[in-house]
Amino acid sequence: MSNAELIAGFAGPLFMAVAAALLVNRRTVAGLVTGVLNRPEFIFFSGILTLLAGLAIVRTHNVWSAEWTVLVTVIGWLCVIGGIIRIIWPERVSSLREGMMRGENAVTAWALVTLLLGAFLTAKGYALV
Repeated sequence: MSNAELIAGFAGPLFMAVAAALLVNRRTVAGLVTGVLNRPEFIFFSGILTLLAGLAIVRTHNVWSAEWTVLVTVIGWLCVIGGIIRIIWPERVSSLREGMMRGENAVTAWALVTLLLGAFLTAKGYALV
C-alpha cells in the first residue's frame, strides 16, 4: 500500500462523514458556521490542526504526477496554506467564511463536493476501483 492510498483511506471516510453530517443537519451547520465556528479563536485553533494535518500529508506524500495520487498532494498543500492563513489572519478568514457559507444552499453545495471527493478517495484508498 502506498502512502497516497493510506492517506486516501483516512481522508475519504472522514470527508464522507463530515459531508453526511452537513447534509443531514444543514440548518444547524449553517448556524454553526456563521456562529461559534466563525469566531477568531476557533479559526486560529483549527488553523493549527489544519497546518499539522497538511504537513503530515506533504511530508509523507509530496508527489506531483499525472495520476490520481496528485489529489492527495494538492489536499496536503491546501491544508498547509489554509492552516497558515487561519493562524495569521483569523479575522479575515471569519469574514470570508461568513460570505461563502450564507444559508443552507451553500452548505449543501460544499457538502456535495466533499461527499464526492470523499467517495473517490475512499474508493482509491481501499482499492475499490
